[in-house]
Amino acid sequence: MKVVFRLALAVYLLAIAFFAFRPFQPIHGRTYPDAAPATNGVVCAGAALEDMEGSRLLRESLAKTGRMSLEVLLKSDALGQGGPARVISLSLHTMCRNFTLGQDGNGLAFRLRTSETDGNGMYPSLLVPQVFDENRFQHFVVTYDGGLVQLFVDGVLHPQSVELQGDFSNWGKNHLLTVGDEPSGVRPWKGRVAHFSVYDRALESREVELLKAGGDVPGAVYSFPVPNAMRPLRYRNLFVNTDPFFNLGDCVANIVAFVPLAPLLCVVFLARLRKPVAVVAVPLVAGFLISGVIELLQRGIMGRVPCLADLAYNVLGTLIGCGLLWLGLKHRGVSAMMRTEQGDME
Repeated sequence: MKVVFRLALAVYLLAIAFFAFRPFQPIHGRTYPDAAPATNGVVCAGAALEDMEGSRLLRESLAKTGRMSLEVLLKSDALGQGGPARVISLSLHTMCRNFTLGQDGNGLAFRLRTSETDGNGMYPSLLVPQVFDENRFQHFVVTYDGGLVQLFVDGVLHPQSVELQGDFSNWGKNHLLTVGDEPSGVRPWKGRVAHFSVYDRALESREVELLKAGGDVPGAVYSFPVPNAMRPLRYRNLFVNTDPFFNLGDCVANIVAFVPLAPLLCVVFLARLRKPVAVVAVPLVAGFLISGVIELLQRGIMGRVPCLADLAYNVLGTLIGCGLLWLGLKHRGVSAMMRTEQGDME
């Protein structure tokens, strides 16, 4: 019977490792060291860029007005991209952003975080199908006026929009402006960005038409390309996540995943735990160490989001498992079980 439980413990730890480290893509500094990041102002397919100074400028400028417009001239290299693939993003990782313009198949996705949304800007968000054309450059403008998110495609207002309220007072301060991917990876976009600008107000229809015609609309707080500003994206993971972001599903999953640890360790190693308090203390320490190692190693895995919150959730799950284990052992008698277990070992 002990062989069965030892096998169960091994399978459990392997499952934890699998879900913790997928997609098993290590971070090697600059992800695209051989790709020219920009040629004549055009971002090459697969060459993700970042601008740290632009990140601060956008956050401070847009937070003052709580309004924005994003204008971009781009060409997608494939319609099968999803996730959505990140074209332009001011974000921390795949589940936390200030705004993101992305491609989901042939549809355009725009997520905007306000004081009335979650930290991912998904509820609600704008998703407009059948707008991308991989055979030509296209002009998109997304506007937010404090009550409505609208999309202009090649100078024409698209009939699909989404109602959204709130300001940008809850925007994350450590988010990074990127083109072509997320700072934490796994959302690469293949295409070309010839130009994009960000305004701290909602552009009017006549201004959008002027931009589509190649004219100039003054007042942009950020315009790409910016000489000597953007550089090849260096993927990074932050162990200490200071952004006020909470995901209930992620929290529950991290807690539940570590509940079985204490019972499994107890069944396998009970004979070696001489004192009843060790039955609880040893699994608790083991849970802390396992979770800590996982979070540290995730800093080198593309697409993972290590943070202290996950460590706390894992330890809480271990503690719950210890509590359930202690109740069970108390009901059956800890000392009796230990004596029985020691007799079996002899």
